[in-house]
Order: sequence, then structure tokens, then C-alpha cells
Amino acid sequence: MSLRLTNTTEPIAYELWIETKIQERILNYTGRVKIVLRALQPTSTIVINSENLQIVNRTLHNHLNNEIQISHHEEYKRETILAFFLEETLRIGQNYVLDIHFKGVLQSISRGFSYTRYVDEHGETFYVASTFLHVTNARMAFPCYDEPHYRTSFTIHITHHNSMRAASNMPILSKTNNSDGTITTSFQESVSMSVNLVAFTVCNYGSRKVVIEKKNLEISFLVPKHQLDETDFAVDFITFMVDKLEEYFGIGYNLPKLESVVVNDLTHNGLENWGLMVYDSKSLLYNKNFTTPSHKMANAMTICHQLSHNYFGNLVGFSWWNHVWMIEGFAYYYEYYFTSFYPNDWPTNELFVTDFVQPLLAENSYLMTSSLSTYVERRRDIEKVFSLGMTSKAASIIRMCEHMLGRTTFQKGLQKYVKDMAFKVAEPKDFYRNIQEAADEDNSLPRDVNVEDVINSWIDQPGYPLLTVMRNYDSNEIVVNQQRFLSSRGEVDNERITWYIPLSINTARNPDMNNTMPRAWLKQGTRELVIRTEENLTWTSDDWVLFNVQQTGYYRVNYDLHNWKLLANDLYGEYPCNIGTINRAQLIDDSFSLAYSDNIQFTVALDIIKYVKFEREYSVWVTANRHLLSMDRKLQGDSYELYFGRFLQHLTDGHFERLDVFEDNLRDCTSNTFLRPIIVHLACRSGSGKCLTATRIMVTAEALTGHVLAPRERPSVYYCHGLKNADENTFQYFWKKLKSLTNDQERKNLVHSIGCYHNSDSVYSLLLETVDLNATDVFYTNYERHSILWNIIRNGDVKVVMRFLRENHNTIARTYTYNFRMENNLKEIADCLPEEYHQEYTEILEMLAAEGHISRSLMERCIIDMENHRIWVNENKIKIENWIAGYFQPKLENSGMDITVSTLVVLIAIGHIFFPIY
Repeated sequence: MSLRLTNTTEPIAYELWIETKIQERILNYTGRVKIVLRALQPTSTIVINSENLQIVNRTLHNHLNNEIQISHHEEYKRETILAFFLEETLRIGQNYVLDIHFKGVLQSISRGFSYTRYVDEHGETFYVASTFLHVTNARMAFPCYDEPHYRTSFTIHITHHNSMRAASNMPILSKTNNSDGTITTSFQESVSMSVNLVAFTVCNYGSRKVVIEKKNLEISFLVPKHQLDETDFAVDFITFMVDKLEEYFGIGYNLPKLESVVVNDLTHNGLENWGLMVYDSKSLLYNKNFTTPSHKMANAMTICHQLSHNYFGNLVGFSWWNHVWMIEGFAYYYEYYFTSFYPNDWPTNELFVTDFVQPLLAENSYLMTSSLSTYVERRRDIEKVFSLGMTSKAASIIRMCEHMLGRTTFQKGLQKYVKDMAFKVAEPKDFYRNIQEAADEDNSLPRDVNVEDVINSWIDQPGYPLLTVMRNYDSNEIVVNQQRFLSSRGEVDNERITWYIPLSINTARNPDMNNTMPRAWLKQGTRELVIRTEENLTWTSDDWVLFNVQQTGYYRVNYDLHNWKLLANDLYGEYPCNIGTINRAQLIDDSFSLAYSDNIQFTVALDIIKYVKFEREYSVWVTANRHLLSMDRKLQGDSYELYFGRFLQHLTDGHFERLDVFEDNLRDCTSNTFLRPIIVHLACRSGSGKCLTATRIMVTAEALTGHVLAPRERPSVYYCHGLKNADENTFQYFWKKLKSLTNDQERKNLVHSIGCYHNSDSVYSLLLETVDLNATDVFYTNYERHSILWNIIRNGDVKVVMRFLRENHNTIARTYTYNFRMENNLKEIADCLPEEYHQEYTEILEMLAAEGHISRSLMERCIIDMENHRIWVNENKIKIENWIAGYFQPKLENSGMDITVSTLVVLIAIGHIFFPIY
């Protein structure tokens, strides 16, 4: 049986009634839904979606209110389909009313109608009920046509206790007091929208409202009463961004209210429900005492992501899940792009590449990768379409399209698209048509290149290309070749896929890092192209050439060895060099990725990255940090201190001396504030005695005095390294502190560091507490549990983690759940696991698969990753150590992983206790 609904009927309008007693912590709820539907074909069966709902009663009436008998109904649980079998045939074009009474249970995870908990400032726990209808979860809340192409209006009524309040997509129409002390809150009929955008919540929150008179728009927030003052930033940012988006798209926000509600432990940062956006509390609220600067920037991007969905997904819908790239691609790209307009010095345009695209390129570098347009029906497959690997590709393709056309032309095309498809369901052809019209008007493309062919070559095919640039230094010609990039050893692209690739080029002689327009096109079906010098694009044999300016194309670039050396020499020369910020990061990322995939030697990547001892740009260090940490984990062992540890300390020493471990609120710029924890983390990882002692003093002093010394930006870094060498009393202080904290953002600092403590028995006790269902003195969210586990894995204590998995796997299934977070944790273990643990971990994975906790494919992926790591160490460790030995010649001596710390450092640390800097 198909997982799709039949195309015999369609919904015209919904009216929904929900009654919940969440204030009493009763998880059962009752509901009623009346669906006005139209018959599209003669049929005696009505098929809709329903999952885990009890159908109490159902009736069907025609347009004259005459009842049509339903002989019976059947539930197909695997397909989550509910079919009503009628005693007569429906007439084409005729409207009918299907009336269903049902019962449901609030979910403990973010699916359907769910419940969460929060703790107020007095330590009292309250329950909140809220919907999570994202993807195919609406069918878990109420019976419906749960497919995105059905757009219609909704009228919603919520019955709840009079101590609670209800909210939904539209403004409140009326409130009715009932005799049993409950209130029925009714809402205005909604605009036409798909069912996954429906939202309602019942809570005892406080409300804050701001009215923008000129737009007749109410911006409001529902948050716990004690956190109302933490919405100041969101008010300012949303007000600013509503104007910016209207200016860019030429269409304003379309509903009379824009409300945001916070929900703890949401599996996503936020949901774009039209008119009632839902955010995890950590992704909306700003607390000046606990919210770090980078966290504030991340919150801004999350808010911007959801606001972008008001245009892509809400105003303009999509027909099926294989076209989700048309909404998520825009939202992910524009969360970075539009946030950059906010009056702050956040480097979001650069971070889109270094913090979002680059780390996720790996997800699309396997032969098994699917294309963005792959047709899907199963929930698991649909959810994979929303994975960050897929959405980062979609966002990158949209950005590439913008740069190949020019921003003005692309904006014009988007304005056409949004106006043309407003309140409709769009197909890719609608997007292509409007962008092509703008391109034709502005002559932005060569005559033999069109928008549809270009984008389809990226959307309809898996993976992405590797551009190989080989130079003939005698003829001064460049030969460019394309092939699919595959990161795994032994995988071959037998299909020989090719793409339309816009080639932006820069040279040492013409270093224009702002010109991202294509200089040439490597077309689909063409594997090789010869490029020669031309006016404004020249080079000699002594000049480097660089492709993919600002990494606007979604591909990697490899060069011949001599050009790699020319690029490395420029980077290592006088700083700042001629190569732009994003391209410096790109050279690091491409070189290491190419080395891991055996396209170049690791010595080339090390030649590139050695220059970062001079680099001061935070966004470049994001990339450098990722690859240095990866190698740091892979090269741990007896020779670490003599080789890679020494090299890592050499790269960070100067930055560590310049930035120190303490923040300077008077002199720190944003880049320094963001960069400091990266440098401190790497320096401490390298074994720097100054770093480890300073952070140990920092946490010890706090445990003794209660005075916080750790900088506000990523304090978890300082806590983590300080706890590595702290005593048991200090560990117990922070463990007890974690249990007492109620602020989510303050708790986050400790859940990302508490597992760094060196004593395995204490760490195991901590893990046991996270699965203790009877614990009354502490409550861990799902996010916090996984964060603690991830931190222990990253800290290298995999033995205690494997013991925890082996001895508690069933309890973990009930508390952690084996969700996407656990999948990431299991892959994280496999990625750098020492060989002596391979057999034990394989047995644990086989046990988890046999118990049904994880899939066989995940188990196989982890085993392959373990084997790849073993092979990598055997083939590369000695080569890398030899390169490092040569780098430090003529004399290799102990790097002075100096454990002697000057009295000055100690005095400074103690001085911060009694004379803090504000």
C-alpha cells in the first residue's frame, strides 16, 4: 500500500477543537475535527492521515446536511492512514463535511501534540502543551490530510483551564467561560496554508506585545513570566528584520500578528509555524548575564531563519518533500545573509561558508548520497531531506546562483517569484521561470546557459564536483577538469556525473577578491576546459591562480603541486596576504579534505595551515580549528607531545600571549572575543602548561569563592580544561552547581564541560544520573543528556562511554532515545577510536542493532569509519611526524610543553577574583 493519500478528495477547510488538562499534568487530550472536503473523483472511500489517535465517532454529511452512512473505517498503522468506507459514492465537485471525534496522548518528544516542562525561578516545575507538526507530524495531533500540497484555512478552538492561556496561528476571536472552570479560546480563521504550519499551545506563560502601527502588526512573545525581560533583543531584532525582508522581497508580512513562544528541549532551534513561531528557549531569549556573544549571534540567525520561512514555505508553498530544498535552502542561506545587515560586527557572511557549508560538505561526499530531488515517502526518508547535509547543499546552490547572476538580478527574480506564487504551491519550474526572466532582462547569462539546466544539474544529481586545475607553466595555459568528489577510499563514480560549473578565477597579478562573477563555464557533459590569459585576467609562471572566489561555488578545487606551493608561500608571507578571508579558509578546508581522500599528500595541507600562526580572522580560525582538532584526536599517543602537540602549540603560542585567558571588555573586538576560546582550547589541547594551569586556577578559584572568572564567551572551554586537572572537591562543586541551575543558557555552559573531569568513576556516576528515572533532585533535558555524552566522547574518555552504552542501553533508549543526536555521538566515537577498542565497540554496535536501537546501516557506517581511521593512522602518522620534525629543524627538542607557570599568571588569576574587570 502506498504511503501517499489517494487523489480522490481534497480538504477545503478545517475546524478543530482541542481540550487539554495539561495544568494537572494529565497527558490525555480530546479533540474534534470537521473537515470540509471536495470530491475530485467518484469514490466511496475517503482516505486521510492519522497516527496513534483513537477514533471515538465519525459522521459524514453532504452540502445539504444530509448524512451519508459510513459503513466502517480502517486504520493502516504502518502507512499511518485512516480510510472511511462509505455506503454511497461521492459526486465530483461536491463538498462534504467529515466530522471526527478522537482522543490522543501528548508526546514526550517533539512530535504531534507534545508536552514539555520548565522550572521557574523558585524551582517549581510547570507543564506546557505545544504542537510540533513539522514534516509529517500533524497526523499525530489530529486526523488530517497531512501532505504539503494541500493548502486551506483552519479555524481552531482550544479548551483549557482558566489558569492557562492558549495561542494559535491567528489572533484570538473570543473566549468563552465554561461551567467547569475551563475556558474555550477561539481563533480567527487562518489564511490558506499547509497543515504542517498549524500551531497551538497551552501554557501559563507571561505575554509581551509590541505593536508596529504603520504595518498594523502585533509582535508578541509567550515566555515564562520570570523571563519576559529576556525578550528585549528578540523584539529589537524581529522589528528590524521584518522591515529588511519587506524591503528585499517587495512584499510585507501577511498576517496580523507575529507571535513567538518558547518550548524547552525542542529538537529543532525553531519552527516557522505561520503566525506562531516556536523556539527552543536557548534560541530566542537573551540574558545579559549568561548569553554569550556568539550565542546572541546564533539566536539572531535562528530568528532570521524562521522569518525567511514566512516567504519560503509559508507564503509560497511546495508540492512534495523532494522539493523541500526550495524552502530550506533559502532559509539557511538567508539566516546568514540578512543577519549581516543587523547593526553589529558579526561576520555572518563569512561564517556561512566556514561554519555551515564546509563542515557539511562531507555529508555529500559519499557514493550513497542522494540527490536533493530524490522522491521520498517514508518518514525517515523525508526527515533525511531536512538533514543539515542536504540543506547546506541547497543553501549553497542558491548562493551560487545569486553570485553567477549578480545579486541585483537574483533579487529581481526572487521578487517576481514570490509575487507570482504567493498563497500557492510552487514547483521548481516556477522558480526557474521567474529567475530566468530576470536573467534575460539583465543579460546575466551566456546565451547557451539557462537557469533551469544549471540548477537541475546540481539538484537532480547527488554529490558535487572536484575541480582539478593543472597548469602548463611553459604555454601559460590552465587545464580544468571536473569529476565527482568522493571522500571514501575505493569508491568510484561509474556514472561519470558532470555539472554546469561557474568558474570564478583570481590570480596573484589580478587579486580582485570581490569579483565572484564567472569568468568561464565548465558545462555539463564537458569534462575538460582550457583557459588562457585575457584582459584583466593574467598570470605568469610565478603567480598563483585561485578558483572559486569567496567559495561561491559548491565544489572543491585541487591544483598541481607547484600552484599549491605558490599559494602556501603567499599565505606564509607578509600578513595580511592578497588572498581573501573566505578563500584562506577554503584553501585550508579543501587541502585537508583532499588529503583525507588521498588526492594530495598531508604535507601539502600542513604547508597551507602553518600560516595560521599569523591569522587573526575568527572565521578562518573556525575552519582551521575544525581540522586541527580532527588531527589532534587522530594523532593522540606516545609521540603526541614531541610532534603534533608541539606543532599545535607553536601555531597558537603567539595568539595565546596576545589574547590571554581573561576577557578584556574595554579592548576586545568581536573577532577577539570569538577567537579567544578557540585559541585557549587548542593551546590547552596541545599541552600548554600556561593554558592548563590558568584554567585550573580559574575553576578552583570559583569553587572556593563562588566568583565566576571564566569569560562569557564559551565558558565551557575554560571549565572543561580547568576540570581536567582539578581535584574531586572542585568537580563536586560544579556538579552540584549544575543541579541547582534553572537558566537553560547557564546550564549549557556546564553540560558542555562537566564530563571533562579526569576521574572515570566520577564521570560514570554522572552518566548514570542522566538515566536515573527516579532522580528527584535534578532534571536533564534530552539535549543536555546528549551534550554531556558528546563532551565525554570528545574529551577522549571513550572507555567509560562504551561501558555506559553496554550496561545501560535499554535505559538509554527510554531516557536519551536513540535519535539523531545519539547517531552523531556513535559516529563521533568511531571516527577516532584507538585500535585496541575496535573489537569491543563493534560488539556494542552489534548489540544495539540487534536490540533495534540503531539501524544496520548506522552500525556499518561506524565500523567502516573505525577501519578508515586505523588505515589512516598507519599510512599517515609517521609522514606527518616527519614533516613536523623537518619544520622544526635543525634541532628537534622537547617543545617545552612547559608545566612551569609564571607567578604573574597565578597572581593575575587571583587578582581577577578580588578585582574583577567589568
